[in-house]
Amino acid sequence: MLELTGVEKSFGGLRALRGVDFSVGPGEIVGLLGGNGAGKSTLMKVAAGIHRPDAGSVSINGQAPQDPAHAIRLGLSLVRQELIQAQDLDVGSNVMLGHEPRRLGLIDRRALYSRAQAVLDRVGGDIDPRTPLRWLSPGQRQRTEIARALSLDSKVLLLDEPTATLSETDASRLFELLDELRRNGIAIVYISHRLREVLKITDRVVCLRDGERVAEMPTREATIDKLVGLLAGSTQVSEKAPPPPQAKVLLSVRGRVSFDLRAGEILGLAGLVGAGRSSILRELFGVRPCELAVQVGGRPVRIRNPRDAMAAGFALVPEERASQGLILSMLVERNLALPSLKRFVLEDEMRIARPYIDRFRFRAGEPAGGLSGGNQQKIVLGKWMARNPSVLLLDEPTRGLDVRAKGDVHDVVRELAAAGKGIIVSSSEAEEIAALCHRAIVLAQGTARGELDRDELTDANILRYATA
Repeated sequence: MLELTGVEKSFGGLRALRGVDFSVGPGEIVGLLGGNGAGKSTLMKVAAGIHRPDAGSVSINGQAPQDPAHAIRLGLSLVRQELIQAQDLDVGSNVMLGHEPRRLGLIDRRALYSRAQAVLDRVGGDIDPRTPLRWLSPGQRQRTEIARALSLDSKVLLLDEPTATLSETDASRLFELLDELRRNGIAIVYISHRLREVLKITDRVVCLRDGERVAEMPTREATIDKLVGLLAGSTQVSEKAPPPPQAKVLLSVRGRVSFDLRAGEILGLAGLVGAGRSSILRELFGVRPCELAVQVGGRPVRIRNPRDAMAAGFALVPEERASQGLILSMLVERNLALPSLKRFVLEDEMRIARPYIDRFRFRAGEPAGGLSGGNQQKIVLGKWMARNPSVLLLDEPTRGLDVRAKGDVHDVVRELAAAGKGIIVSSSEAEEIAALCHRAIVLAQGTARGELDRDELTDANILRYATA
C-alpha cells in the first residue's frame, strides 16, 4: 500500500536520506526506528507528499503523491506526535474538518455529527462528537485524530510517537485499536523510541541510522539489546552509578511528599502517568501555587512564582521542551543566554552562550526549532547551567529522545551532580530512574507511597508502590 524505493533527500549540504527502501502492506504494522536525526520524520514527510525526494520513488496504492492533499486523497494520513487540532471546535467538527457535508451551500450539522459518530464508534472510547475537543484526555484526542483519518477513508496510517503523552491505560486501548485496524486491512507505520511497545505491537521493524536503512527484520526475531545495538551503533546508554552525594542538605521539602536533597544527590520521582510527579516540580518552581513547605540551606523560602524559585537557586527543565522550555523561532545562542540576561544586550549573548555552544557542538546563528529533539533538550539544560543553579528540577528529561541523545543527557546530569548540584528527576521510565538516581520516591494520586534505594529500583518495586 505504501512503497518507497531508493529515496534520497538533502537539505542544503546535509543528506537526510541515503537510498532508503521502505514498505508497508495491508493489515501490517511496521515499526520505524531510529535516533534523532536518523531520517524517520523526513522519510514520513516524503511519504506524505510534504517533501519531494531528490531521487527514488514513492507509491501509495500504485500512485505517486504530488503534494499532501494528493497523498490524503490516495489514502495516506500522518498522525503527528504533537496533534494539530482545533481546540475551540467540538470533536465532530475536528473529525470532519475540511470535508464537512453540506446542504444548500451550508454545513449540514446533522449529517456531520452522524458521519463523525460512525468513525468515532470504530475507534472506541465512547466519544460524543458534540463534546468540545478541549475537554478530552490526551488518549481521546488521539482517537479523534485517528477517527479523522478514517473519515478520509485512509488505508495507510503513519503514527509518530503515538504513546508519548498517553497514560498506560490509554496506551493499552490504543494497542487494541491498532490491532483491530490491522485486522481490517489498514497499513500502519509505528514510529516510537519505546522499544518494548514496538516489540509488542508490530509485525516487522525497520531501523534507520544517519539517513540509511541499517536493518529490517520480523519482530519475532528482534530483541531490545539487538535493536539498541542497531540504533546506537557503538554507543550504549551508560548505567554507571552516580557519584556519591555529599552530607550538605541543599533543599528540604515537607508536605504530601517529604524529603531532604543533599548536594550531589540525584533524587528520582517515580510513578505512573498522572501520579503527580510534574505537579511537585511545577510547585517547587512556582509555576503553580506551592502547597509544600520549602527550606533552602536550612532557611524557609516562600515560592510564589518562577522569579522566587530562580532567586532561591532553582531551575526547571519542563516536560514540554518545545512549548515551555524554548522559543523555537529564536536563535540557539539567544535561547542559551535568555535566563541569564538582565536586559537584552546583544553583545552579552554570545559571551554567555559560547561555552555551551562549544560544549554541545551547536551551530550559532540557526533557530532552535531546526535542531533535533536531543539537541533542543541540551539547549534547555545549557541555558540553566549558565545560571549555575544549586537545585535542578528535570521533568521527563529524555522524553522522545533516542538512545544516543538519552545517554548524552544522562552524562550531563551525572556531571552536574558531581559538581555538587542537587537534582530531582521525574520520569515515568523505571529504567531511567534506575540508571540515574541514588534513590527514588514513588508517587500515586499526588502523594508519596514509598521510597526505594538504588539497589531496589526495579519495575516490580516501583509498580508495587505506584498501584497500591
